[in-house]
Amino acid sequence: MGEDSDLLNSNDNSFADTWYKLLGAQHVTEHQMKWPAERDFIRADTFLLVASAANEGRLIVDGHYFPMRPGTVFVCRPGQLLEMGLHVGDEQGFYLLRFQAVEIAGTKAVVKRTHRFPGEGEAIQLSAPSVIPLCKSVWTHWNNGNAADRFRSEAGFYELLSQVFKNQEHKTELALECAKLMLEQHYTEDITIDRLATKAGLSRYHFMRLFKEKFGKGVIEYVTDLRLMEARRLMGEQAKLSLTDIAYKVGYKNETYFSNMFKKHIGLAPAVYLKNRSTKIAAYSWVNIGQLLALRTIPYAAPIDQYWTDYYRNKYAFDVSVPLSHHYDFNREALQKAQPDYIIGVDAWIDAEEQARLKQIAPSLFLPWEVGWRQHLLLTADFLGKMKDATRWLHSYDQKAARIRETVKKRLQDEKVIVVVVDKMRMYFWGRHAGTVLYDDLQLAPARHIDSILWTQAIEAHDLGAYDADHMILSVPKDEISQATWQRVSRSPAWLELKAVKAKQVHATGSYAGLQAPWNEYNAFCHDRFLDLMSKLLDIHA
Repeated sequence: MGEDSDLLNSNDNSFADTWYKLLGAQHVTEHQMKWPAERDFIRADTFLLVASAANEGRLIVDGHYFPMRPGTVFVCRPGQLLEMGLHVGDEQGFYLLRFQAVEIAGTKAVVKRTHRFPGEGEAIQLSAPSVIPLCKSVWTHWNNGNAADRFRSEAGFYELLSQVFKNQEHKTELALECAKLMLEQHYTEDITIDRLATKAGLSRYHFMRLFKEKFGKGVIEYVTDLRLMEARRLMGEQAKLSLTDIAYKVGYKNETYFSNMFKKHIGLAPAVYLKNRSTKIAAYSWVNIGQLLALRTIPYAAPIDQYWTDYYRNKYAFDVSVPLSHHYDFNREALQKAQPDYIIGVDAWIDAEEQARLKQIAPSLFLPWEVGWRQHLLLTADFLGKMKDATRWLHSYDQKAARIRETVKKRLQDEKVIVVVVDKMRMYFWGRHAGTVLYDDLQLAPARHIDSILWTQAIEAHDLGAYDADHMILSVPKDEISQATWQRVSRSPAWLELKAVKAKQVHATGSYAGLQAPWNEYNAFCHDRFLDLMSKLLDIHA
């Protein structure tokens, strides 16, 4: 405790001569935002404190994704590019507090450098019942305009800063953080879950459940990620090391087991990973990532701020050295610095002038969206000189689809299938393009009217009966709003009377994420994942 106290005091003293001045306060709600017509970007011209009152929002800073929940606070530096996201109907929103930091040196005030603010660059979870009313008070009094209220607003702002400085986690939260730190420091060793649970003062079961809830993955998965991350670092920085040496250095006693784990989690054998990392390829949009992954290539630059899933961040954030955004100037500047060997984008999503600018940075391919995902893969492969990989991948995919199709057609015959997604406060179903794996590759019969819809269409439970589906693929994310909507829908008489519900032919996708934005997953890699999901849901061994 003595060392921790000394460290805390040292950190506090480094900011003892700093003065903070509130410059503005804003409350942003969903109806004020431009999304989906346009993206909501803010270029921070001062320090910017973003505090969330939303149940589930998102903040993307310089291409890095941060989930925002009630009480989450994020401090941005001047010059950073922000993109905010709120779900439909969210009127709690974000509070944005602009401020300046000034160092007091004797009798003179010197403008403080931008890198000197505690906690900047990380999402800090504070007490929502404390933070949200405080932010509301700061915003309300600031915008009243008179001097007295401005002083009250400044006082509230200082109280908020004190909470950021003195951020204290609950005892259990601290215990979990300590366990996580222990894994990060000793992941090459054999640390048992029982040992971690004992140190945290929790039962084994309770510890495992809380750890996964807090960090999004179990202990074993977290250790595996740490080991494989270090293995990839060693591959990049110490080329002379053999795979056996790397395996031992990261905690594996067997090279074969290490190679198997690497391929299972990264999707590539270590040797293929090393070979393909020598070429730096930029995936300009979300959908381009899956085109490259099917060609056994992890992009060097790509947007990893997917709002519908954490899959790509969890799996590939380490390898994406240059996070991209959805802002022309930001991306161009990042790519000019990175100097990739190739750039892959989608023609319809980047205007002609920007395409010309990107071509000056590196050889670029802009895929025609309308030709379909298979042609996207072949065009990308031809551009990168990987036609053998594409041909091999498509052959393997078609063989898998044929095996699944043979079994599923015998079981379902001509019974009609629909994909239904519950997403926050709304429900929608997939159209023909979104369901291409089901309706084209597996040749399942689409529900009525599906062919007239390309991607998705909103729907209510009482309208689903008109689609006459015999089977339903159902996706319900785990967030509280979606779960609440699902509880309401699933208990409604209209839902209970649906043919698929009465026949107990509703197939829930569980934790699989990706069905909420099928246009962003319209690529070879994602379709292969969806094919595996269908095999699992329908209990078919492909």
